[in-house]
Amino acid sequence: MKYLCIHGHFYQPPRENAWLEEIELQESASPYHDWNARICAECYSPNTLARVLNGKKELIDLTNNYAHISFNFGPTLLSWLEEKEPEVYRAIIEADVQSRAHFGGHGSAIAQCYNHMILPLANSHDKETQIKWGIYDFEKRFGRKPEALWLAETACNTETLEVLAANGMKFVILAPGQCLRVRKIGERDWQDIGAGVDPKRAYLCNLPSGQKITLFFYDGPISQGIAFSDTLSSGEKFASRLLSTYTNNDEPQLMHIATDGETYGHHQKFAEMALAYCLRTVQAKPDVRLTVYGEFLEKNPPQYEAQIRENSSWSCYHGVERWRADCGCNSGMHAGWQQKWRGPLRQALDFIRDEMIHTYEEVGGQYFKDVWQARNDYISIILDRSLDAQHNFFLKYATEKAWNDRPTALMLLEMQRMAMLMYTSCGWFFDEVSGLETVQIMQYACRAMELNKALSGRDLEPKFIEMLAAAPSNLPEVKTGAVAYERYVKPQAASLEKMALSHIVTLLVDETANPKKAYACDVLDYQPVKLLADNAQLWYGTIRLKSRITLEEKTIPFAILRRKMASLICGAGADDSDHFFASLKELFDAAKYEECATLIRQQCHQEVPLRSMFMDVRRKVVEQIIRHMNADADNVYSGLFEREYPVVRALQLLGTPIPHTFLEVANFVLTTDLVAEFRSTDINVNEIEELMEDVKTLGLDISKGPVLQAVNEKLTFLAFAFARNPADKQATHKLLEFLNYIEIFGLAPDMVKAQEFVYFGLKSLGEEARTKDLLCALAKKLQIAL
Repeated sequence: MKYLCIHGHFYQPPRENAWLEEIELQESASPYHDWNARICAECYSPNTLARVLNGKKELIDLTNNYAHISFNFGPTLLSWLEEKEPEVYRAIIEADVQSRAHFGGHGSAIAQCYNHMILPLANSHDKETQIKWGIYDFEKRFGRKPEALWLAETACNTETLEVLAANGMKFVILAPGQCLRVRKIGERDWQDIGAGVDPKRAYLCNLPSGQKITLFFYDGPISQGIAFSDTLSSGEKFASRLLSTYTNNDEPQLMHIATDGETYGHHQKFAEMALAYCLRTVQAKPDVRLTVYGEFLEKNPPQYEAQIRENSSWSCYHGVERWRADCGCNSGMHAGWQQKWRGPLRQALDFIRDEMIHTYEEVGGQYFKDVWQARNDYISIILDRSLDAQHNFFLKYATEKAWNDRPTALMLLEMQRMAMLMYTSCGWFFDEVSGLETVQIMQYACRAMELNKALSGRDLEPKFIEMLAAAPSNLPEVKTGAVAYERYVKPQAASLEKMALSHIVTLLVDETANPKKAYACDVLDYQPVKLLADNAQLWYGTIRLKSRITLEEKTIPFAILRRKMASLICGAGADDSDHFFASLKELFDAAKYEECATLIRQQCHQEVPLRSMFMDVRRKVVEQIIRHMNADADNVYSGLFEREYPVVRALQLLGTPIPHTFLEVANFVLTTDLVAEFRSTDINVNEIEELMEDVKTLGLDISKGPVLQAVNEKLTFLAFAFARNPADKQATHKLLEFLNYIEIFGLAPDMVKAQEFVYFGLKSLGEEARTKDLLCALAKKLQIAL
């Protein structure tokens, strides 16, 4: 029997600010807020509704790819999806449920070590916790025990396999180069695998402890070809490549590949469609069965056994050196760069980890009955920060001292969480010590050291920075890891005062902001006084924050003076707040704004200028300023356009070039008016026609940007209205009419969402109803096959 299994490793490193528990704005991911959002839009979401097209490029099916492949998602990524993209998250969970129906009760999903730590380089406690956290996270989300756990970078050694087996994992997926030798079960002599291991079999691994685990070595050449060639340029080519590998024998053959899941849509655009078409093609083959590893293993127990190559991985020719040495493995994007910084970085992290173990055992021993069992179960709180979850945890592990001082007990556990996040593999994977991923893990180290200092009084940071000075950068302006840490990590640290001020500024500029949530804190009390003058605003008062992570509470006096929109003076903390507030009010009422600013700087314990606030806060302030500027410009430009347009038309008829300045004004006015028209409840087609005629006359290009965005929004709205009641002729007519008009206007919006809504709307109707002329016309316009 021929079997086929496609495994996707879906993962992004944790990107959350270590203090905020939120991802800050990442401009490199534009037009999206951050890289998680961008990759979700390009990959994770499309794979929940992958389009299958026929030879005429018409949509014939929408399929959830996750239900037909083997996959794992990083736990920290799933946490982000659950909060930020709940529909995608639900589709992933549902895919595992669906898959059990056609894979003999075995689900598509497997677990992953919690934060992608390279386990062969981890100490024994971290190996245990990473695996237990990954399993617990999986069980809580998918509602069942996983059969396997994906190892970060497939990095493996015998100790790691022992921990996997001890925690009930049945199998592990590895690269072919990680196999040392094989033999048939019952035979004495091991076989030389110089020509490579046969990937179509399952292999039993007998461990020194007497435990057993099954090894699957994926097809390396084909997996690499899929990731780095044009195999995914079409579904036919993908299926043909996979199906070409079987041999003519009677043994069960498992053709299986493993790649980064992001290959399907992010690394290769539209590759999720190739995957969907390939799966559909294979399902139509009577002699090939799509499967997952658990089902194959149940039907075909191993006939061979294997031993692994110690300290090996799928992405480093030198084993696991990529995560501790300048081994030569890198991204290939920066010729001539070195990675000598990797060793000193790991040594610095190992140093603070070991010091924090002393703190955890010494101080934690006073708070927990068993410090390591408590840490292993801390995942139950990480996934549920409710007071009930914390209470249940404390019932199991807390001493009397912990019950009386919950914040300290939680700080101990949080220190240990940060001490593991700082080992996320991506910190070493790329080329430069000041790179985004490396700065991120140093940020977790910074937060861990901050907690350690609060718990033990020992400041590890000076020694840590000293050790980072031995980590050379490739950039002359950065020089060393120590400079990268001081320049890019330290400014991101967030005291409760900084969180408070950033939250209040957000409320000042964004009416939609939630006043009760300030990043990782709840707002228990907020008592602002708001004073307004012609050219200034003053907010002062107190705010009380409570950390949802550690339960720390603090009441913070604050004062914020705003002048001329972009000028913000923000201060928090004052010894005599009542006197401070009274003095501020007196100065503000007297219009002595400069004296107000000076008083804030002198009296507040911490001043946070706008440039030092979190990126999202700065962006919101800028957006508010731009809105005001645009409103003012709209009034001025509209008048100028109406007044001068007849003159410009006359000049144009005489063959005179239109002044560039007027074209800029016209582009602004016409874009603004078109956006307003497309966003109105009832579109005035005649008005849009007149505006588009002006656009054409002046030779402007408004086919992208705000106008196209407004068209996309309206199209999605109308398609959704149709999907809710596809039998409603008025909804059908409105959508079809809109599609006809935007085609006439030469606008080309993204049709994907509209296709999805209309496809499911049509599918909900009977076959006879779908053939009505109006619906046929709509389907044809959106290239949907009936």
